[in-house]
Amino acid sequence: MKRRYPLTALESVRRSAVDGHVREVAERANATSEARREEERARRLRREEEARARAQRDAERSRVEEGAARAVDLQAQAAFEQAEQARLARLTERELEQSEATRRAAAVEQSARAELARAEADAKAVERHHERWSAERERERENEAEDAIQDGWSARRRA
Repeated sequence: MKRRYPLTALESVRRSAVDGHVREVAERANATSEARREEERARRLRREEEARARAQRDAERSRVEEGAARAVDLQAQAAFEQAEQARLARLTERELEQSEATRRAAAVEQSARAELARAEADAKAVERHHERWSAERERERENEAEDAIQDGWSARRRA
């Protein structure tokens, strides 16, 4: 009778755990990539707004230097600059939030990768045990065959 490997169920569970961790790592990697894209969008938006505000300030400064600006224009420009500074502050805050989200996503991804590595190591340990177990069974079969041959040879010699 052929002996079955006693840890077949554990081997199967470990393999499916690895598969689950692989899917988890893929999801976390996608989340990290998305967070990085969002961070880059926030950074690009802030830089574009800063450039636009700088261009507006430079144009207004040119008008003042040329003497084309009135007091009302200067007041409007001051109000615009205050509003623009508040907007840039919000954009900077959004960029920092996205940066933090990216950092968190990368940490979760790294944790998922570590879990995958542990699951792979566990699965590999069971696989190695299965290989050793199979090799032992094979040696036992060979020894039994040799013993049977030896017994047959011994029986013929005695007869």
